[in-house]
Amino acid sequence: MELIIVLLVLLAVMAAIVVNRFIHHGNPFPFHKKTQLFTQVERSFLQLLERAVGGQYKIINRVKLADILELKDNADSKTRRAALLKLNAKYLDYVLCNADDMSIVAVIDLVNNTNKEGHKAVPDWFVSGALEASGIPYIRMKIKAGYTVADIQQGLAAKLGNIPMAPLPLVKGTVKKGPTRPVRPLTTALPTQALKTNSTALVQIG
Repeated sequence: MELIIVLLVLLAVMAAIVVNRFIHHGNPFPFHKKTQLFTQVERSFLQLLERAVGGQYKIINRVKLADILELKDNADSKTRRAALLKLNAKYLDYVLCNADDMSIVAVIDLVNNTNKEGHKAVPDWFVSGALEASGIPYIRMKIKAGYTVADIQQGLAAKLGNIPMAPLPLVKGTVKKGPTRPVRPLTTALPTQALKTNSTALVQIG
């Protein structure tokens, strides 16, 4: 009788192991929902960036490099294969697009350069080279606490020129009055050639 009980227990254990392996290894969809789409840093920066550009640009997040670049027709097959592998493996934090036609304006990557292991601390020569060759301004912004909308606008202005500020709100049919003394511009006017350059910019404010 005891032997039968032991055999039944062994059979139950074996059945549980088989079921467990089937559930965890045979299930083609072993997924569950993430708690958040963005990290706290990404979310905070995105909110500031949206306020900084107003309605002038649309912001697309976590874009694959292959989504904004394509190979030239005259590239040989070996070059095409190597380039496509790299294009599909690289991701960009934010892409600014024209609000009217969604054409690509610039790329922004957040940089944590507190150490060499930080997020994109080491510049990626392939990403920066590919964007420069394609004429897309590439802005690398250092992650730091205490960013303001004005800080973001200054960083963008270094590559794109001044970002128009949103109009002042209307209060009961009247325009809200601003300060009576002259306001210093957010950025110093840059030479035309400086604004047109497409080299990588690392914005480190403060």
